[in-house]
Parts: sequence; structure tokens; C-alpha cells
Amino acid sequence: MTVTDPVSFTPIGQTVALLLIRKMIETGRLGGSYLFAGPQGVGKKTTARYLAMAANCERSEFPPCGECSACEKILAGNHPDVLTLSPPEGKQNLTIEQVRHLQGTLAYGPYEGKRRVVIIDPADLLGLEAANALLVTLESPPSHTLLILTTAAPYRLLETIRSRCQVIRFTPLTRDALAQIARRSGLTLAPDDPVLELSQGSVTRLMALTDPETRERYAEMDAFFSAVLTGEKAPDLIENPKWAKQRGTMEIFLERALWLSRDWALNLEGLSGREVVNKELIRGVIGAQTRVSREFLLEFMDMLFQSMEDLKHNAAPELIFDTLRLKMEEIVG
Repeated sequence: MTVTDPVSFTPIGQTVALLLIRKMIETGRLGGSYLFAGPQGVGKKTTARYLAMAANCERSEFPPCGECSACEKILAGNHPDVLTLSPPEGKQNLTIEQVRHLQGTLAYGPYEGKRRVVIIDPADLLGLEAANALLVTLESPPSHTLLILTTAAPYRLLETIRSRCQVIRFTPLTRDALAQIARRSGLTLAPDDPVLELSQGSVTRLMALTDPETRERYAEMDAFFSAVLTGEKAPDLIENPKWAKQRGTMEIFLERALWLSRDWALNLEGLSGREVVNKELIRGVIGAQTRVSREFLLEFMDMLFQSMEDLKHNAAPELIFDTLRLKMEEIVG
């Protein structure tokens, strides 16, 4: 799913970023390297593709037409002058071999377009050797080249890389933007659907939350949370769940746990209206609220925040889950 309006090919919801790009294109001040920084699933790669279209549109107009040969090829992902660099299959990081091959390619002019565009997605997966090699290109990019680095974790990039790129910041999408994207995908969501809030402005999370297989996983997660919040031992069916072994779903698990803890805290304060997002689950455990103290919730949320930091620093998801579960069971007693 791309965060793109299929009619205008314009990314949805990133007004400031698009205004900056429009100004650069119309004033002829498009630079050689950019860093698109913002949360996961808010349209960074889609906007990078849009910028590639704007830089190569045969009608030399803005916004790009989406109809010329160059635009159509870029949309289809087969334009010879628009390259995407991602970790090779079986590898966790972008390699120095990939960067060196790229540098050899960039030594020549575009095959058929106006500019050669390289999208490095995500740039925070550049290995140290690859990152240092890329610095050479960033310091003096060929005049016919546009480098676009995307990242949800700019702090993982070398400072020397960040300083050599013009940074364009992306923000979480609004509920209205998410609802519009959902409609374009054939999803019908009510304006007050908790999925729009739980997605936290991310299309990636929106798609995960509405995927049938993921919903089944969330049912297991909710069973786990319910057990913890009522002070019961976690059921056997989630002692070693498959989703706890995957970094992406583990991240969502931790974020969902924070939302549920927040809702539970609001419930303890006597708030149960619009402020509470996960009303059904909270109602399911409301009878046990005397068994959960504010101190428990504070300690629980501290553990979740620490677990998120550990996950960002490449800790094993299974280890995080096991440690979190043991600590929660220790708190519950």
C-alpha cells in the first residue's frame, strides 16, 4: 500500500514536505542529496518516488503529470534511471559492495531521464563500511544525480551523513489522511474506529491492524494483556507466541501494551468516554480494577518504554518478550 492519491499521484497528508519540494522544483534549486526523516509508514518512500517523477517528468511541470513515459515507468518501478537501494535478500544491512556498485553506476550519465535518482530505503540500515563509502558520493554528488535517503531512525545515521543532506521532516498522518488512504484501499472505517487512533499516524500500522491474520494475532495479544491487567497468570497459548519472534509485530505489541495501559489508567481515574481508545478490552477487565494499582501501571509502562529502547538497539524480540512477561508476572505475584 502506498500513501498516494491514485488520481493525482500526490502523496497524502505531508503538506509541508510537498510544499518544500514544490518550491525547490519551481525555483530550480533542487539539491543533490536529501534525508527524508519521520516515523515508519507516513509516506517517505512514496514522496521520494514522487520527487523522482517531478525531476524526470517529460512535460517539465509540477506536479508531475503521471502520464508521460518517464512518470509511468517510475510508477511501475522500472525506470532505468531511478534506483532503490535496500538490504539484499538474507542480509540485515546495506553492504559496501552495493555502495561501490552504485558509485560505478553514477559515474555515467542518465540512460534516458533528466536525472538519475537513487532512493536509499531505509538509510539507517547502512553498515559502517557502506556508510563511510557513501560519504564520498554525498560530499560531491554528480550533477545529474539526486540521492534520497529515508529513515525512521535518523539517530542511527552517522552525523557526517546527516550533515551532508538537506533534511525534510515527515510527521504522523492525521486521522483524516488515514481514513482517506483506507478508503482508497477499499477499507470502510467509521470515523470513531479505534484503528485510526491505534495506527498512530502510520499506514504501516493501519494495514497491520486491519489485516485478518494480524487481527488474529492481536486477539492473542489482548488475551495476554487481559490476563496481566486482571492479575491472572498469562494463558499457556501465548507462552511462546510466533509474533514475539518478529521485530515488526513485537514493536506493535509494545505500543499496543502502552495504549492499553494508558486506557486502564484513565479508567482508574474515572474516565471512560472518548479518551479511552480500547473500550471493549477495558470493559472486559473492569471488574478486576481493584487488583491493579497505579503503581503497577507505572512500573508496567516503565518496562514497556525500556523494552522499546532495547528493541531499537537490536535486542532480540524473543528475549524482550520473555523478560517482560517474567517481570509482569513478578509484579502481579
